[in-house]
Amino acid sequence: MVNALSKSIGFNFIPAEDMREAMQSMRPFAEVSAALRNIALELTRISNDLRLLSSGPMTGLAEISLPPVAPGSSFMPGKVNPSMLEMLNMVCCQVIGCDTAVSYAVQAGQLELNVLMPVIAFNLHFMLDLLGNALRVVKERCIVGIAADPKRCLAYADSSLGLMTALTPTLGYALASEIADEAVTSGKSLINVIVDRGLFSEEQLRDLLNPERMTEPNVPSPDQESKD
Repeated sequence: MVNALSKSIGFNFIPAEDMREAMQSMRPFAEVSAALRNIALELTRISNDLRLLSSGPMTGLAEISLPPVAPGSSFMPGKVNPSMLEMLNMVCCQVIGCDTAVSYAVQAGQLELNVLMPVIAFNLHFMLDLLGNALRVVKERCIVGIAADPKRCLAYADSSLGLMTALTPTLGYALASEIADEAVTSGKSLINVIVDRGLFSEEQLRDLLNPERMTEPNVPSPDQESKD
């Protein structure tokens, strides 16, 4: 059978080293199922992030926009539902459930035989087909069409109080906290508060608080680039 399968499929199958263990233990299938479950967990996290980042258009984050796959929300005109990502969430829930079924079946073997191999085989094939099809559709109808909103993202970056963390080594923690509190109570941006106090010029702040360099440590500052 091993030779016939290898020849017909074109994959070099080999028999198990210990036939008795292969009949008793379904551990390899549990490992495959667990790997698919872990992929589903990670895809759920990514999908949830994309749904939050695309929420809006007015009261959500709206940092990115998703390609519409339908005319809009059935009850909210003008809203683009994250349909593909919601579908992926549901698929991931199903995959996690299939892994649970495989896990119970794997531990149910007795002595020389696990008679629950059919449920293991069914769920593994189902997981692979379901997850593979879902990822292909999500890529084609969602991921390749995602677009960022640079102005919105920059506005969030400029308004974040977390920027004071970058200035704390220069200004000291106490003064940095004072400036952050003033920005909150006055409604001014951190940059405006700091410039009004005469601590830095706006140009200096744009250099110190450059979002790209703060998130990508290997990006050189303008001073370093001019020296190079």
